[in-house]
Amino acid sequence: MKKILLLMFAFSVSLANAQVLQSEDFNTLNNGDVGTDITGVTPGQGEWLTFSTNGAAPTTSDNAGNSNFVIVDNGNEVTNGLKIIGANGNKGSRYMWKDGLGTAWDGRDLGNDIIEVEFDLYTGAATTSTAQVGVRLFGTDDSVTPSVTRTLNGFVYTMNTRVLTGVAYLNNAGTYNTFLITLQTGGLILDADTWYRIGFAYDSNTGETIWKTPTVYTGLPAANWAGPFIVDEVDFITTTPTTNAAVSEIIYDNLTVKATPEEALLNVSEVIAEGSFSVYPNPAKNVLNISNTINAVVNNVVLTDLNGRVVKSQNLNTVEGQVNISDLATGIYMMNVNTDKGSITKKIIKE
Repeated sequence: MKKILLLMFAFSVSLANAQVLQSEDFNTLNNGDVGTDITGVTPGQGEWLTFSTNGAAPTTSDNAGNSNFVIVDNGNEVTNGLKIIGANGNKGSRYMWKDGLGTAWDGRDLGNDIIEVEFDLYTGAATTSTAQVGVRLFGTDDSVTPSVTRTLNGFVYTMNTRVLTGVAYLNNAGTYNTFLITLQTGGLILDADTWYRIGFAYDSNTGETIWKTPTVYTGLPAANWAGPFIVDEVDFITTTPTTNAAVSEIIYDNLTVKATPEEALLNVSEVIAEGSFSVYPNPAKNVLNISNTINAVVNNVVLTDLNGRVVKSQNLNTVEGQVNISDLATGIYMMNVNTDKGSITKKIIKE
């Protein structure tokens, strides 16, 4: 697979007019199998569709089933998450998606022409599985007859190497194809047994692609953009190369798909490492305590509901502080903590 050298850049943007098109934290789903149909026809819990296959013969994989897609209680911040179990042999694939994104995208507000996809990824323990897992945005290319499906943007995480790459349908010096994108010189290697919040964006007017992680913010020159294409759906994906001989397990949480007027992945241009900040207790009834290990001064805290509406904003200007949430309704909120060293977003449960 060809790789394209990336350029690095950053933006200062606003989320004022962003629309949430799809979101899922899996907390309203029951532990156990997501669905009862792995052919992608009948929806399971949360209207999620699942597709699982061992691949075409000859194949040594034999574990395709409904149990490949499981709701577990060890998601991020000790809530429910989604575990996808990959093939145990040399072929096989897993896809999970929800219908309706294309319709929601068509009904977006005028000017919200950038689609952003963010999610939490748990890397898991060291493994010999060569499975490639991740999340992708798919779309339709109607410039050809018949029209075809393209990968507009996404991430690929290779289990045994722990290397995270971008993936998109692009123009590489006149050759159009789906390419893996090196996000960092030498490869972006993630830590084992660690949660990461990552995201990617696609501009439906230009075909521009952006990737963002806690340490990398990257995009491509305009000469590499393809399309633009029609937005269709977002999938959780696991695929297996012909050299694989081991099961893979990956856990996801807190998927959000937004339509925005400007790119604003992960809300900020600088993101603090997840483990450096603590917000507790969580769940909480009255007061949230905020502390950190990097001596960052917390300027302010903004809480939003799952529709992106601001429900509370408080200035702190201190290294450690408290936020009273007794006036909020019971539910799940996203807390954006802005500091002099960057920002971080935490999921908060109000009891």
